Amino acid sequence: MILPLPSGEKLSLRRVVIKLGTKQITDTRQLNEENIERLIDEVMRLRQQGVQCVLVVSGAIGMARYAMGMGEREFTLAEKQALAGVGQGLLMSFFAEKFQKRKTWIGQVLLTHYIFDNRKTYLNARNTLNTMLEMGIIPVINENDSVATDEIQFGDNDRLGAYVSVMVGADLYIMLTDIDGLYAYFGTPQQRLIPVVRGIQQVARYAQKQQENFSRGGMITKLQAAKITTTAGIPAVIANGFRPGVLEEIFGGLQTGTIFLPSGKTINYRKRWISSKKMKGKLVVDQGAKQALLKHKSLLAAGIVAVEGDFKEGDTVLVVGPEGEEIGLGIVNYESREIEKIKGRKSEEIAILLGKNKVNTVIHCDNMVLYGEEEYGSYSGD
Repeated sequence: MILPLPSGEKLSLRRVVIKLGTKQITDTRQLNEENIERLIDEVMRLRQQGVQCVLVVSGAIGMARYAMGMGEREFTLAEKQALAGVGQGLLMSFFAEKFQKRKTWIGQVLLTHYIFDNRKTYLNARNTLNTMLEMGIIPVINENDSVATDEIQFGDNDRLGAYVSVMVGADLYIMLTDIDGLYAYFGTPQQRLIPVVRGIQQVARYAQKQQENFSRGGMITKLQAAKITTTAGIPAVIANGFRPGVLEEIFGGLQTGTIFLPSGKTINYRKRWISSKKMKGKLVVDQGAKQALLKHKSLLAAGIVAVEGDFKEGDTVLVVGPEGEEIGLGIVNYESREIEKIKGRKSEEIAILLGKNKVNTVIHCDNMVLYGEEEYGSYSGD
């Protein structure tokens, strides 16, 4: 299937990830069954055109809340995890029934951030998803809320869907929500939809955090998700999941929602994995180090001016410039307390300062993912 992009390019679509928001599945009283049936029919039409589909779904806690008559009160983390265990079973049973009516099998996959952080479990999960897709099974993915803690949870399914898109090598990531896309000057008389974005930093100021009673995401997390996929070379779309024919409009090249375009560069699978790892800290570098990194050089201790967070060797950290501008992320060869000791120092001093020999690079260029030119790009609509 070929998708015409606003840039004039044509994108070949073989595999897509579609994230259904909580409100597509439940409202304050019951299941949005009619809306789900319509979306499932649209997914089935995509499959008939040869497109492999992965679904990322929210709403397990909401499903249990309504099924058990729990009302709208606030719950503790432990209560939410218990409700998620009930709701996930209900959610999968519901989707399985709907797809079975269409003679299609689905498979449940529950993920936590630990799976993405560990290279072995990451590759195993990727192989499982690829095999399911090749077998004609639709993976239905959710976060494993019943066991996820603050340290390993995604916190919202927008980013989970982005990480899954990177993992399976999707050609497009679609976030369906209850608004039409990203707006400039949201909530003012000047409000207008931004149809195309190439450079998320250019529009970040327009992100308005939506106050949603039964979901954890908002526009800020959707921009973060789009940043994850575009960094890996995957376009992302935010569109209204209540709009009849929304998927067909997107795949027909019609202007629907907001599309985020990558720079056109591609990165290898290892760097795609790095971009999926949870960031454990931050390194602030000087202007010289920033310029070296943008030329695909390794990060040395001499260029580091500050360390934030408590992280270990092998963790992934965010690297920012002297003005706080985000440069990229990478896997560190030192733990945070070691970098505190060697920051701003020459490589030949490291062994003396630490009392042991280690590699000279704090982050090797092969383990660094730059956010790239797309972060300084443009958008249409302002």
